[in-house]
Amino acid sequence: MMDMGKKSNWKTLHTVFLVVLMGAQSQGSRVHGIQISWRDKVTAGFKTTFTCSSTCVPKCVYTWTLKGRTFNGSTLTWIPDGHERTVELQCSAVNPQTGATLTTTSVVLDIKNGVSVQTSPPTTIPSLNKSLDLFCHDDTLKNIPDLSSLVYEVVWYKDGQQVILDKNKHQNNLTLHFDSLVPSDAGFYQCESYLPALRQGKVFSRGYQLSYDPWSITIMGPDVISTDKTAKFTCLTSCTINVDCIVRWQFRSGFPMGTFISVRANEITWIPSRPCFQNFTCVAENVAAGRFVMATKMVQVEGVALSGVEVPKVTGFVLSLSLGLMLLLTM
Repeated sequence: MMDMGKKSNWKTLHTVFLVVLMGAQSQGSRVHGIQISWRDKVTAGFKTTFTCSSTCVPKCVYTWTLKGRTFNGSTLTWIPDGHERTVELQCSAVNPQTGATLTTTSVVLDIKNGVSVQTSPPTTIPSLNKSLDLFCHDDTLKNIPDLSSLVYEVVWYKDGQQVILDKNKHQNNLTLHFDSLVPSDAGFYQCESYLPALRQGKVFSRGYQLSYDPWSITIMGPDVISTDKTAKFTCLTSCTINVDCIVRWQFRSGFPMGTFISVRANEITWIPSRPCFQNFTCVAENVAAGRFVMATKMVQVEGVALSGVEVPKVTGFVLSLSLGLMLLLTM
């Protein structure tokens, strides 16, 4: 017969074992440490495999969301087509036993696109009634000496619609030729490049804005400002920002010092903290087209001067303090 003390100890040990087991099952039913990972730079026209991983028992079931579409599995293979410069990926891990779910989101920034539209030669400035060649430049072709045996296809688009060739517009391999530019030829041009031997998918190029007027640029804002006062500066351009040009700021005399500064696209909001001279330089450019314009503005920051009422108060305080010290020394 089992001793009553031993029996009690056995029950206690059994209870502890059950508690530990239940705790382990409870911990295993959760989803921990979910993350999205990938290797190398994401490039238009080439496959990239993304992996979603987490810690859960039993193994989790994974679901992806990309550009409004849903995919299943722990990995997702995607071929960018050049339309996006950034993309958002979302992965959800579900424990099939308990239904516990954990979701994470990653943003792929600066998707590389080696296809662009350029004038040929690159220094050409479009002019009405003059001929023009637009070239579908592809970085993938740089190291291929002979293109004659290469199978490729190029389709041209203007303002999102396929270009209709006519007696004034002709296509020769990678080039779109205009015999004589007319006003209706102005617009946003892209080429779609397909190289099945070198890439896994078609790629839409970075765009080129064909216009006849030279770009203008100016910085709007005050010439003289005061410390601890909010000032706003805006870069105004004749090109359409984020369509046919991008805008960036340069600070050639050093970054503005202050209690607050916000740089958003073509606007700067600044609260300077000390008197100085500050240079603001705004650049509008289209790298693919080789076009840019620049404007610089010098701003003087003045300190807040003491008022006429405040000055005597300070002087009187210093004078009283000096007289007090003299009296103490002579006592």
